[in-house]
Amino acid sequence: MFAQAKPDIVISTTSGGSYDTQKLLIDCAVEAKVTRFVPAEFGHDSLNEKIQERLPPLREKARTIEYLNRLSAGGRISWVAIATGCLLDYGLQSGNLGFDLKWQSATLHGNGDERFAASSVHWLGQVVRSVITHWDQVQNRYLYVAGTVTSSNEVLQCLEDASGKQWQAGRAETAECVREAERRIERGFPDAAMFLMERSLLYDQGLAALQPFSKQDAKSTLGLQEERLKDVVQSVLHHAKHHSSEGCGCD
Repeated sequence: MFAQAKPDIVISTTSGGSYDTQKLLIDCAVEAKVTRFVPAEFGHDSLNEKIQERLPPLREKARTIEYLNRLSAGGRISWVAIATGCLLDYGLQSGNLGFDLKWQSATLHGNGDERFAASSVHWLGQVVRSVITHWDQVQNRYLYVAGTVTSSNEVLQCLEDASGKQWQAGRAETAECVREAERRIERGFPDAAMFLMERSLLYDQGLAALQPFSKQDAKSTLGLQEERLKDVVQSVLHHAKHHSSEGCGCD
């Protein structure tokens, strides 16, 4: 697969992070003497077993890390995995985080002050570039590099400030998010359940999802400055205004 191109590094962005798919990429990289590999992470902490229970596909990603650990111990390849938290701009644009840009309304879970790790798509590119630059310092490690740490109340406030309008906000229990996801799975709609399960990770403090992003933050090691929530929100609203149909309410 890589024999002719002979890349110096392979960065996996496979959807879902399937173990079999990533193992194939890794084996091909090793065979082609590629020295560096970045697995498909770029999201929630796949090493957190409680999160794995909530999102079973993350177990596949964890298996990939175990495989890379074995290979790197034998000197066959080096690797860096990157957790960045939820994709904030995508989550706002899609509505998966509970914010409706069209109707300027929001569903906030818990008390709204629960803090979670988040990043923009642009941030992912910055992190990867910095990881490549600092490879010798961070190789064979699982890095936690969120663009920012925020809360749904802070996101809502930024949306109101950027739009100049007051949004309608409703409240819901975090547990209800999980229950609704389970109901959708029972009805045979697992894809429709996944975004609710992912949303619940942000607000369920029992998962300790934020802890490694706070205690093992790698931004300073990579020479990165924190992403500004205000800038991400403004970019999302600008995109919505110029790529939505007329009369959508995004003006």
